[in-house]
Amino acid sequence: MKHFLHAASFLLGISVVGAQTVAVTDADINAGQTVNWVNTNTYLLDGPVYVEAGAALNIQAGTVIKGKAQSQGAPASALFISRGGKINAVGTPTQPIIFTAEVDDVANPADLDETDRGLWGGVVVLGYGRAKNGGVDTFQVEGVAGNEPRALMGGTNNADNSGTLKYVSIRHAGFEIGPGNELNGLTLGAVGSGTTLEYIEVFACSDDGFEFFGGAINLKYAVSSMNSDDSFDWDLGYRGKGQFWFAIQASDEGNHMFEVDGAIPDGGPVWSQPTVFNATLIGSGASNTTNANNTIGMLWRDATGGYLNNSIVFDYARKGVEVEDLAAASGIDSYKRMQDGELAFNNNVWYAFGAGNTLDTAGFIKVTNVSSSEDGDCSDLIAHLGSKGNAVADPGLLSIGRTSNNMLDPRPDGNVAQVTSNLFAYPNNDPFFTPVTYKGAFAPNGTEWLRGWTALDQNGYLKVNSSIEVAQNQVNVYPNPASSVVTVSLNGTAQSAQVVLSDIAGKTILTANGNTQGMNLDLSTVPAGMYVLNVHTATGTGAVKLVVNH
Repeated sequence: MKHFLHAASFLLGISVVGAQTVAVTDADINAGQTVNWVNTNTYLLDGPVYVEAGAALNIQAGTVIKGKAQSQGAPASALFISRGGKINAVGTPTQPIIFTAEVDDVANPADLDETDRGLWGGVVVLGYGRAKNGGVDTFQVEGVAGNEPRALMGGTNNADNSGTLKYVSIRHAGFEIGPGNELNGLTLGAVGSGTTLEYIEVFACSDDGFEFFGGAINLKYAVSSMNSDDSFDWDLGYRGKGQFWFAIQASDEGNHMFEVDGAIPDGGPVWSQPTVFNATLIGSGASNTTNANNTIGMLWRDATGGYLNNSIVFDYARKGVEVEDLAAASGIDSYKRMQDGELAFNNNVWYAFGAGNTLDTAGFIKVTNVSSSEDGDCSDLIAHLGSKGNAVADPGLLSIGRTSNNMLDPRPDGNVAQVTSNLFAYPNNDPFFTPVTYKGAFAPNGTEWLRGWTALDQNGYLKVNSSIEVAQNQVNVYPNPASSVVTVSLNGTAQSAQVVLSDIAGKTILTANGNTQGMNLDLSTVPAGMYVLNVHTATGTGAVKLVVNH
């Protein structure tokens, strides 16, 4: 836990100053009810809270929901959306919905960092999608002790609708009942494709960031950062789609970036086969000797299928990829899926592995270490990667930072041909996928869609950006950081403007009026720290982060 002040980004629109805390228990949301949570309150989950079948929970943009720490042995505080229940949690880039721990002061994020994990349970969404566990179609989600019928998942409807989550940040979550029986940051149990998931972050979770158990939920713009186990995990027949997935692991903990499983048992009739485009996956660092769990960047096992396309796998301490090859009695394993075209790696970039940057078993290819392997030297896997347009090349990411030192910028620098050429074709007539001209989750030198709503931005991990567009113009502040005076100007035609300096809780510190060709703002009475400098003109409004140092 941190005890120092660091630069934090803005929380504009999040009503945390003077908010009333409302305790929520499992008795507060019942079948058939519609419950509305508003951003003038902070909601404190006290134990497991279920949105039961027939109930709907609507959460206003900018609302903060916290999980109360429980005594040893008590069930974790967590929010469950049961089968047949609905959640409608639609935030915005400047008014995200934040789920976090009771001790997290989101208006002043100096007390918690990427090492503060497992402080409450997490968010669980359950549906009637297809999943199968050892021949059973309906079963209880992991992470819940005892027999709880409201925690059941599974059915026959992969188009099931559990609601909408958009611009949602889940922080410091995760809870373990026992080995292999945990709540993740966001657990998705047999959730159907009628559900909408966009712009979702899981930050500093004690288990996996995202875990999919069956179903066919689609996920677009996802952030799995600083979690202790896997960044993305699927199992039990997951058949959804994903695009623009970003993962970065902390230096102290983090296992696989993908740990993906097919079925239980391996030869089961319901098995995983999702399609993912444009992932950027960053490990704990190629030279990291602290994180012993950074063993295999991507582990494809238990007869999973699936497709990874136009993605970047980067900066991992040991091996890069393993396709499990067990020659199982069922005759089905992930190697067989690859041979049959049911698993494929298309046009990805691989680089910076502690084991070496060569496309062989001496480099980043991991052999399944069993005597019965059919592809014991991985020659088939190596040939597959070579024939499918994969490249071993530096993607030229701008800056990697894993602490709150304003050093993370995962965009390519735009000068690496490997990122913008040799792209795998996007599916025709599939409105989910957005065709883009680059590999990875971010456009070279393009828009950073992490800005504003994520813990990575709000808590000072992202590299400070000194200019943000306002309409067709550009705000410029100099110097940044500043000490006594800062000059604010706007490219383009001269016009009148008002500058408002606010602290991270949205409180106005000072204002100034002037011309967009240059205004000087006196900072001599402003305490050192991170602020938001808002510029208002007749043609637009924008904001720039400003660091004040004295």
